[in-house]
Amino acid sequence: MGMSEHEKATAQGYDRWAASYDDRDPSTWLDEPFLLKYLQAFPSCRILDLGCGTGRYMRLLPESVARIVGVDLSAKMLARARLRMAHRTDIRLVQASASSLPFVRGGFDRVISGLVVDHVASAVRLFTEIGSVLTPQGHAVIAAVHPLMQRMTGSDIEITASAENAIHIPGCLHEVEDLLAAARHAGLTVIAQDEPAVTPAMLEHRPEWRRKLGCPALLLLALAKGKGIDGT
Repeated sequence: MGMSEHEKATAQGYDRWAASYDDRDPSTWLDEPFLLKYLQAFPSCRILDLGCGTGRYMRLLPESVARIVGVDLSAKMLARARLRMAHRTDIRLVQASASSLPFVRGGFDRVISGLVVDHVASAVRLFTEIGSVLTPQGHAVIAAVHPLMQRMTGSDIEITASAENAIHIPGCLHEVEDLLAAARHAGLTVIAQDEPAVTPAMLEHRPEWRRKLGCPALLLLALAKGKGIDGT
């Protein structure tokens, strides 16, 4: 699998982070209800989890409701997902780039993706790939770190457990308007949009987030291939 230098740095960073990665921090309170509301899976639904990481989204979906493919750049994040979901026969995991998906056009009814937009250089390329693998009636649910939060914390991820174990993962800041334009360019219509903020309840679990209180944490998008629910 050929990767750009940016993708190699991202994969290496997540490979190093995989052993200690926490996929259940309070930010999951914000995107998981949105995902479950707008996914609208059906029996035998074909779902692509783009940037699946350790499998957080896939674990929300009941077994045998759908056929699921998880894709991630990081081999070690995929290894964690494989261990956690070894009992699931409805899930297949693939190492691949979100910007160059190895799937046929129109092969999925749904695409779900959490916190991938923030690591791709071209939002247009990402949404074009999403649009290309969706069926004509397909839907996508996307969660991204909000650009206002990125401006507060930095777009790159920096983790320093020790001087010998510093982790750097490059990030990319995309304005909300640019992401919406990229979705439209890919033939995707916004069904729903939310920009949830950090809440006081989240601070009970992450007191160090106090300076983030009230700041939009995520941009959440539910998208439809072609026409939206209003027929436009």
